Amino acid sequence: MLIQLSTARFLASEAMRPSILVVDDEAVICELLGLVLEQDYQVICARTSNEALRVLDEQSVDVVLLDYHLRLGGAVEVARRADEIGIPMAWMTGDHAVVEIYSHAVLLKPFHIDRVSEVLIEVRSSARLVIRPPCQAAMAAP
Repeated sequence: MLIQLSTARFLASEAMRPSILVVDDEAVICELLGLVLEQDYQVICARTSNEALRVLDEQSVDVVLLDYHLRLGGAVEVARRADEIGIPMAWMTGDHAVVEIYSHAVLLKPFHIDRVSEVLIEVRSSARLVIRPPCQAAMAAP
């Protein structure tokens, strides 16, 4: 009986957590973000744009965290598909020009891993959000 209740609680908590699709061709980034986010999100990792598009078509996803510079390309197609189906997303990039090009949220690299969860909460409720690395934010302060 205790095992059944524990299993039921686990399944209920799984169903209540929002899901996040992390798209990055670097395995270590996917693994790291998965470890950091697994407490608060059901984490789905995709290493290519084709994998990400398949996930978006086959599963319910609450938010997308997408590497702008996927090695095999296709990040823009993933962003378009997320927009089409109304899923909020944030770019991950070191390319500061992306902030000016797209209206999506941008998590500028290098970023502190402990900031990712906070950014995701904000991105789900904000149309445009730019998170600058701490060193830039400190230099920009008056």
